[in-house]
Amino acid sequence: MNCQSKKKGKAALKRATVSAIVAFSILWIAIDEAELNPVYKPDYQRISLAYVLEDVKEAGQFGQKENQEEELSEQDYETIFRQTGLGKAAVDYIIKHNKDYESVIKKYQKIFFDGYPYTCAKIGLLTYNERMRDENGNKILGNKIIDLQPGDVLVSLSTHTMGYRHGHCGLVVRKPEKGKDAVTIEAVYLGEPTEYQSIKKWYSCPTLVHLRISEEAARSKGYTQEELGKLLVEYAKENCLGIDYGLVPELSNMNSDTIRKTHCSHLIWYIFKHFGYDVDSNGGLIVTPADIAASDLFEIVQIYGIDPDFRRKTDENIGRSFEGN
Repeated sequence: MNCQSKKKGKAALKRATVSAIVAFSILWIAIDEAELNPVYKPDYQRISLAYVLEDVKEAGQFGQKENQEEELSEQDYETIFRQTGLGKAAVDYIIKHNKDYESVIKKYQKIFFDGYPYTCAKIGLLTYNERMRDENGNKILGNKIIDLQPGDVLVSLSTHTMGYRHGHCGLVVRKPEKGKDAVTIEAVYLGEPTEYQSIKKWYSCPTLVHLRISEEAARSKGYTQEELGKLLVEYAKENCLGIDYGLVPELSNMNSDTIRKTHCSHLIWYIFKHFGYDVDSNGGLIVTPADIAASDLFEIVQIYGIDPDFRRKTDENIGRSFEGN
């Protein structure tokens, strides 16, 4: 080997070493950011909602209506949402089912601004997950998720791998009943098929978006929200249990009318796609929980630990998944 070749070899090795260091540094920063900023807390002022709810009190219509449209304006709902993370459906549900609804809404406002204590634990080779835990490491179950209905979708961003906060999602197939928790269908782990899961684990997630197909989206195909929810569940039960987990199911299912492999967000996408809804908000090759949450086909029933403006910010930053900070 001549001197020129040796110089070129050393230069290539140097470039490779520098590239590796830079890549490792970026990865380390990404992991650090994922650890330091996993849960969103509002940076704007907390206000009293008494004046917003005053019209409901004066109307004296507690429990007598399906909703409170005549008492609360769209601006009122928006104010409550930005102060509590409760969407219109959740607010209406609380008002209808709780005589002391003001204190209940105030309780959710406190959690929205203050959050719960949580810890981050390793759940895989390179995967970590945050859960609500007290100072002794005991799991905390937060406030119950409001108005869970069949066909609703739950998304959390508390799971991250190598700095990428990919999150997790599931489909509600049974609402809470007396003495029984709600149930979901989920693709949970690599190597495990899709299965029924208890809702309980979702109560300990410090980040959550509770979604429901919007009234407009359901109506566009001739359904009510309730009718479509039931159809989604029936289809999921008959066709989407026991499906093997796949990291890139979009490729393995490409030439098949039936689902062969899936992961959590692909499962949600596949179920809704059967009814003509593409809930992948950016239409990419891979659908993620963040893509599902950002779809404007859904209304937000409830959100916490994630910026309530994430959809607008996602639109402003095409190609970037929101991370709740």
